[in-house]
Amino acid sequence: MALGAYGSLIVLGLLAAAAPASAQALDPLSQVALQDLRMQAEAAQRRAIDQANQLEAASARQRAEQASLDLQLQRGDVGPRQAPALRDEPAATPAPTSLGQYPSTPDAALADSDKKVQDAARNRR
Repeated sequence: MALGAYGSLIVLGLLAAAAPASAQALDPLSQVALQDLRMQAEAAQRRAIDQANQLEAASARQRAEQASLDLQLQRGDVGPRQAPALRDEPAATPAPTSLGQYPSTPDAALADSDKKVQDAARNRR
């Protein structure tokens, strides 16, 4: 006779209620069987909790997808997206710039500055 998760829980409850009164009357084999039933009931309870969690997660995913679809319907974003129309206008050309408006540092000054930084890094105290 196979017991379902709830049947195991009922049997466990009945045995647990009778166990304190007749704990000394049980032989070691009965105690092992009782412990086995307890473990089966705990496993069934864990499986039931896991199934409930999976069901709730699937329900939450479904609600999120439905909300997303509802928003798309409100925006009119339903259906395949169309590519924007291409225009035959040429790309904008960048404005010419002269390098005279930017500051410049001579190479010799940069080399001297780099040498000073390297010397300072070697002479740390």
